[in-house]
Amino acid sequence: MKFRRLGKEMWDMSKFPPGLQLYTLRNEMQTDLFGTLKKVAEMGYKLVELFSWGYGGIPADEMKKALKHLNLGVVSTYVGHKDLENDLQHQIEYALRLGVQYIITDFSEKILRNESSIQGVISSLKKIGKEIKHQGLQFLYHPHAPEYKQVGGRRIIDRLLEGVGTDLIKLELDLYWTKKEGLDPLETLFKYKGLSPLIHVKDMDKNGIFIEMGNGIIDWPPIFRILKDVGVKYYFVEQEFSNHPLKSAKMSLDYLRSIGVVSRV
Repeated sequence: MKFRRLGKEMWDMSKFPPGLQLYTLRNEMQTDLFGTLKKVAEMGYKLVELFSWGYGGIPADEMKKALKHLNLGVVSTYVGHKDLENDLQHQIEYALRLGVQYIITDFSEKILRNESSIQGVISSLKKIGKEIKHQGLQFLYHPHAPEYKQVGGRRIIDRLLEGVGTDLIKLELDLYWTKKEGLDPLETLFKYKGLSPLIHVKDMDKNGIFIEMGNGIIDWPPIFRILKDVGVKYYFVEQEFSNHPLKSAKMSLDYLRSIGVVSRV
């Protein structure tokens, strides 16, 4: 397979360290969290995105020390909306002690089902967003498939942004899910220009199934060329399902090296 390289003039690799969403390795982390992080660092990832139920009760200071020892940066963490609704101050405190900039959440399809529930989600996100902003962090929403559906003549994702306000909430777009829902990832990034400082990158095969980057149908080089222009600051590889998660994480990183996004050094 031939890959189109980006060209040095189009991509400053130092400004976009390769990141991995650790949900990819959730099973491995349950059995050996620090050993798994070590393997991630050895692959060549420079950044990780945490998820709240993957901490294993480890104090933030201990997690921060371990990441620093492995030279793994962390700028963001995903927290389930129920944890934010029921334990917001603790989640914010953990994020602050860890040193992250972004807290991310989402809602399930069964909650985003009708007008009444959407208004409830907006109310919840607004309340949480105000406190997160007050504490000096940025709140992000991660849309999956449901948010691209229409209720009341508009896509749910747009209604959430408008209802909550982009001063309180922005996005973490997942380019697999935009493609899955029939949207063009490149056009979607431009549509939400300045509103998605973080993105998830994972590929899709011709049947719509998760697959490692470079083995699917998404055209990645044009996407990486415009990340700076649309305000993306960090990207995270994610493999939601895989029979060999560690291998999948490495395959995607190797692909990014092959097109010049990640340095081979």
